[in-house]
Amino acid sequence: MQLSLNYKFLILLQSVMAFLALGLNTVLTLLLWLPKSILPLWGQHSIATYFFIFTMSIGFVVGWVATKVTRKALRIGRVLPLHWHLKSQTLIDKLPSKTFNRAFMFSLSGFSMAAILVMLLDTLQLQAIPYLDFMLLSGIYSVCVSVAITSMAVYRALSDNILRHSRI
Repeated sequence: MQLSLNYKFLILLQSVMAFLALGLNTVLTLLLWLPKSILPLWGQHSIATYFFIFTMSIGFVVGWVATKVTRKALRIGRVLPLHWHLKSQTLIDKLPSKTFNRAFMFSLSGFSMAAILVMLLDTLQLQAIPYLDFMLLSGIYSVCVSVAITSMAVYRALSDNILRHSRI
């Protein structure tokens, strides 16, 4: 079974974004906490603060880049526009049409994902995490967040200005 043009594009873009997010996450965690062996969950220089700031910023950047790359791919014909009507009232269709506003919404969704993760860690009563465990957790988390946001950004961008791209 052969993958469609859009799926190939989505998987390639997700892979690139996940690799970049993982690399950025690794560099930041090495710079911020390399000499420490145990990292606190709460506080100014803590896991919670890192997840909130990192996820908001990576959500914005990934949303911005994925939207721009998808729109360019639409213009040059590397992907095909989606043929659903924007009045289908799905949540993804409610995202703003302007790139900056949409990227800001992706950053807010990243904040929500970080809040869920931090609440789960707090529910497990983890007040501190060893550095290597945090590296593994934050690496997996950064890949998952970038893949999720890339998927939302690509699918919304594939339906941008659908009448301009489709042949009637």
